[in-house]
Amino acid sequence: MAPPRCRDLPAPELYPTSDGWAPPALPANTDLQAYREELEAWPKKTLVKRFILLRLWAMEAVSKPELLEEHRYSLSCIPLTPWSRCSGVGDERGWLVWVYYMPDDERRVLSSFEASGVRLAARERMAVDPDSPDEDEQIMMSFPQQTHHVSAWEHELLMEGEGPRE
Repeated sequence: MAPPRCRDLPAPELYPTSDGWAPPALPANTDLQAYREELEAWPKKTLVKRFILLRLWAMEAVSKPELLEEHRYSLSCIPLTPWSRCSGVGDERGWLVWVYYMPDDERRVLSSFEASGVRLAARERMAVDPDSPDEDEQIMMSFPQQTHHVSAWEHELLMEGEGPRE
């Protein structure tokens, strides 16, 4: 089932009062609704994604803003804890990275990663669901420019039957 769109939801009330007053720092509810409708009217890009585990040196190489714009790809990245599998301290730190791009730009993206020493072409290519509930994916599909999303939370990779370190 597709997630509800803004037009399917009841009108949001940021600051519900009987007279409709809101603090000046907050947008009025009608302004917020108009903004959401404007965002939904933007055309969405058709994207594909590939997942790869990277070390810090490779992550720094492929996440330069000028490379993202020049080669037309976006990133969604999650850092791993130093004690996690596939991670370490300093340059050995691991990252979970999803690379998003339009299918027409595939050759350009793959050659850019290859030039950075990352074999992205060996990873499985998956289509991005246009109705994805992932906010980062919705942003990437909607915005014309490339984006780089980095999680504020570190994660730990565990194998089946393993528990987190204490």
